[in-house]
Amino acid sequence: MNDLKFAFRQLLKNPGFTAVAVVTLALGIGANTVIFSAVYSVLMKPLPFPDSAQLVSVRQMMKREGWRRSAFSVPDFRDYRAQATRSFEAFAAFTDASFTLTGNTGAERIPGETVSHDYFSTLGVVPALGRGFVAEEDAAPNRVHVVVLSDELWRNRFAGDPDILGRAIKLDDHDHTVVGVMPPGFRGLHNRARAWVPLAVGGASLWDNRGGRWIEVIARLRRGTTFDQARAELMTVSGRVAAENPAPNIEIAADIAPLREELFGQARQPLLVLFGAVGFVLAITCANVANLMLVRLAGRRREVAIRTSLGASRGALAHLFIVESLAICGFGGTIGLMLAWWLLGAIKRLAPMDLSDGLIAVGLHGTVLAFAFAASVVCALAIAALPALLAARSNLNSAIKEGGRSGRDGASGARIRATLVVGEISLSLALVFASTLFVRSFVNLVTQAPGYRTEHLLLQRVSLPGARYDTAARVNFVHQMIARAAALPDVVSVALASDTPLDGEASASFFAAETDSPDPSANEGRAYLHAVTPAFFQTLGIPFLRGERFAESYAADSERVAIVSEPLARRFWPNGDALGRRIRIGRGDANPWTRIIGIVGETKYRNLAEPRTRDPDVYLPFDQRPENDLTTAVHTTREAGGLTSNLRDLLRALDPNLPVVSATIEDRIAQSTAGQRLSAQLMGTFAIVALALAVIGLYGVVSFSVGQRTREIGVRMALGARPANIARMVLCGAGRLVTAGLLVGAALAFVLTRVIEALLFDVNPRDPLTFGTVASTLALVALLAAWLPARRAAKVDPMEALRYE
Repeated sequence: MNDLKFAFRQLLKNPGFTAVAVVTLALGIGANTVIFSAVYSVLMKPLPFPDSAQLVSVRQMMKREGWRRSAFSVPDFRDYRAQATRSFEAFAAFTDASFTLTGNTGAERIPGETVSHDYFSTLGVVPALGRGFVAEEDAAPNRVHVVVLSDELWRNRFAGDPDILGRAIKLDDHDHTVVGVMPPGFRGLHNRARAWVPLAVGGASLWDNRGGRWIEVIARLRRGTTFDQARAELMTVSGRVAAENPAPNIEIAADIAPLREELFGQARQPLLVLFGAVGFVLAITCANVANLMLVRLAGRRREVAIRTSLGASRGALAHLFIVESLAICGFGGTIGLMLAWWLLGAIKRLAPMDLSDGLIAVGLHGTVLAFAFAASVVCALAIAALPALLAARSNLNSAIKEGGRSGRDGASGARIRATLVVGEISLSLALVFASTLFVRSFVNLVTQAPGYRTEHLLLQRVSLPGARYDTAARVNFVHQMIARAAALPDVVSVALASDTPLDGEASASFFAAETDSPDPSANEGRAYLHAVTPAFFQTLGIPFLRGERFAESYAADSERVAIVSEPLARRFWPNGDALGRRIRIGRGDANPWTRIIGIVGETKYRNLAEPRTRDPDVYLPFDQRPENDLTTAVHTTREAGGLTSNLRDLLRALDPNLPVVSATIEDRIAQSTAGQRLSAQLMGTFAIVALALAVIGLYGVVSFSVGQRTREIGVRMALGARPANIARMVLCGAGRLVTAGLLVGAALAFVLTRVIEALLFDVNPRDPLTFGTVASTLALVALLAAWLPARRAAKVDPMEALRYE
């Protein structure tokens, strides 16, 4: 207790030192707490389901250029559920969906999920009101229309009506009876659902189609079942299913993975990289504060010597420094937690997903607070270790004779401080280099040429209810929409498509090409299908390379035609000569042939970050493949957002019960790259903090060295040394530290690039120009920091220096 009181008095007597140390530690501990909160919530915290370790994702695997994951068809899922019973307690299917909810307050497009009846029971989630689905509601297509609501939708749209059960609400123009309300916070496995309908309703059109692979499958393992046992049973079942249904199940297998890996596997590496980055920041922070403590120790050598002469043991001295460090780190950790709370709020606003509820509830939980406490204690011990060691090794006689005047702590203290600075510079170099790569990657991502226009393009999404819009009605709606939108002011062209650029939701369909190859497998592929109107390519600015465009309309019995992207043409026909050739969309000879009439440029239609794939784009005339989900694309001569209200009013005039989701192409690009933007921003921030701390550390060490060498500098100048010689001497000493730090940092940066290489887009992780620029900039900034004390040393008055000694 006496040491604690003394430590507080010492800190109050040195407010400048205390403020710098506490703020530095607050930055390091706060940043680490924030990122650990995300790491814990996403990668470590148990999923919010009973016995969540037993939950697995069941993956159907397809052999195509190696084994690649594929979705399940509904018939295949039913077979697996019925046959894989030895290792699995339950099977369930689900897929992302959205519904149009209409009522007294207007139409609203809400996210949801289409699920099998055993979805909630497999997860172990019990509705807060009512019940989930039963087998009878999921036994045959469109037999029963029921719905389960989220707590959020129930409270916001239906005012938490306790009599909601049994009430009919209108989804996609069909009456659905509410049978249950889920507990607060449950949003399904896509973490955004507000309503659930049975698979037999949402997937009625694909109920018996084994080639239509569109659902995801989860299962619960029986207790005591190993992953190897479950995999073996799945392989047996998959072989049996393939033998019974050979055409749609060629080279199909099955595998499992922990459900957490399925949900958050893609986030693991980016989060761990960010956690490593803030770990670098914390290490630099500890080195900086340790250097400050060593500087203070040099001024307290007489105090330490007197304590030793009065009988203080090495343990007692170490205890004194540890208590001081704990006090500093306690203050720093407390402020760091407040900083973490603020930073978490900012990150939640910038993140591309909701981090406050559902499966990912990032916050200052008990485990996160324990981490912050542990980090503070570890920092305190790391900071106190070197001062305690040096104090124990100090020369008692020389310390008392000097009386604390010069503040010298000997060569060992100088070497330790120099080593700490070298470590800070090396860590900051590696972190700044990595952050530069992340920033360059993000810039390359958002400035690339995706193959379509990236400005002056408005996109508006609507969904036509099948109950009111048959095939003819859809085609008529589209033609009216185009005609009216084209009459709006400042509109250059208008088109409609079945999907939205950069939504990432389209799934690839199998097709067969008519070629001269005798090998059937060489003629097969997968492509992303888009139903579009004739002006689509002009509106989006997709280059039309050759061939003919779609006609304004097609009769119901007209020949099937398509326009394909150039990679498809190059892959199947010599010199890309695909005009007049045919493809068959889907598997099976019953599907009609489609003639290729045009070839357009390659685009990144689904996702800017995905690499070029062998799955090209196939565009079909909307009249021949009318879809319910539509995206209106409008090319305008002014800012696209200015047309939003005009287009919405136009749509309401056509049908007031259709909800509308509007976005400019700039919005879509920003949304699709939000994750990469956040990573680049965080890495850049951590790098700036690390660089600032390293420069401050170098400045402190050089300044203290100049102060210690005041008499030596005075003697040199008295003997004729010029101020330029003194400044050069100081800068050369700093330059040696910077050079050593850069060499160590270069090796560390090389190792780090191997870790982050997979996260970069179109960037050479070992680009010598980037590394040279970063290293030169860091060296320049560091030497500029050293120039200030060097300049002060050059102005030392020899008489004053010698008089001082």
